[in-house]
Amino acid sequence: MAVKKKVTKQSKKVTIDFSGLSDVEINKKTKQAAKVLAKHSGAKIWAFALAFLLVGVCFGIGTWWFVCRNDCFEIVGQSNIVLTLDEKYVDETVKIVAFGKDESHEFVIETNLEQDQEGKYYATEVGTYYIKYKATNWKYGKLFKIEKVRIITFVEASEGGV
Repeated sequence: MAVKKKVTKQSKKVTIDFSGLSDVEINKKTKQAAKVLAKHSGAKIWAFALAFLLVGVCFGIGTWWFVCRNDCFEIVGQSNIVLTLDEKYVDETVKIVAFGKDESHEFVIETNLEQDQEGKYYATEVGTYYIKYKATNWKYGKLFKIEKVRIITFVEASEGGV
């Protein structure tokens, strides 16, 4: 004949008996228990935190690359041009793509050339001039502060310009 036994589970909990101890001794025992707990679980927590940080960094870099892979700030056309004094230059401006969005209209031009009413650039004296493009968007204007420069050299017609 089979005998049935009732089995009870007991959990392994650490208990601290504080009866008969002063406040100083209780604080000491509590600190010791916390140190033991931290000693046994600290490595796991640090490993988890490090793994979480590495996954976050990799995800952030991957996202940055995916969004910004086609970004550019470049001069359209040639960056060094030679013209004669009787010629005028029509600026081709720049191409700006930031965070996957075309922002070619967000720039400021600084130049030492003269400009007519049609927007063409010209010079009255032989020399080397520049057109400097500064982006006003967040990425190229504030984060990286990139400037592009087009050099235009004006020569006498007799010097065999273009």
